[in-house]
Amino acid sequence: MEHLLSGWNKLEKKLTSGKLLVLMDYDGTLTPIVERPEKATLSPDVRRILSQLLKHYPTAVISGRSLKDIRILVGLRKIYYAGNHGLEIDGPGLKLVKPEAKKMASTLGKICIDLKSELGNIDGVIVEDKGLTASVHYRLVARRKLRNLKRIFTRITKPYLDSGKIKIVRGKKVLEIRPNIDWDKGKAVLWIIDAIKPKGGALPIYLGDDETDEDAFRALRGKGITILVSNSPRKSNAEYFLKNVDEVKAFLEKLISK
Repeated sequence: MEHLLSGWNKLEKKLTSGKLLVLMDYDGTLTPIVERPEKATLSPDVRRILSQLLKHYPTAVISGRSLKDIRILVGLRKIYYAGNHGLEIDGPGLKLVKPEAKKMASTLGKICIDLKSELGNIDGVIVEDKGLTASVHYRLVARRKLRNLKRIFTRITKPYLDSGKIKIVRGKKVLEIRPNIDWDKGKAVLWIIDAIKPKGGALPIYLGDDETDEDAFRALRGKGITILVSNSPRKSNAEYFLKNVDEVKAFLEKLISK
């Protein structure tokens, strides 16, 4: 994997060859990873850069957060928003809610109630009901309590896993509960690209930091530019890497000025 800014001169030629479509994750990409999800607010600087970017290229934010949440956090019109890892998408002329996921909302709600009840005595745990998916954040949980947390989580979710209703996806200090359907950020990104259909085509660029972004990296292999945001690059399907949010800002500013 090549450091994108170090190899900028070579990449710049590819970027000037046609129109671009910029897609990116939120947490860990546009904002640093923080202890509590509600504290991951967009800086005025990044919001300004996104506003400028929108004047040049179609832009999408694809997040594990709910659609409502990510729209409030970014707060810009004309962006394509994908919430719950693409299970719900909204933007100029686009709207999608996966019906299979919508049918599972009440089941996920029940799982969240049970998790909140049984994990409530573990300091630092955050159970987040996002409507179409759910998350258990344990970044603030003491290490000595993690085994008990995961034991309780497994016991509560196992019947739903065994019946094929849900699947569990592990992220950065978070356990994600999703409907067991064939949909992820990769399929969402391809759906958005196909739905937008930029005149004359466009080169998609995707930036993300988490394991869940690997689905998008795989989907765009050979079709676009994929960028992992990580200070210590891991094994990834991405072609390039940037170290942190500051380097993401620098890259987006280069796109604006090219």
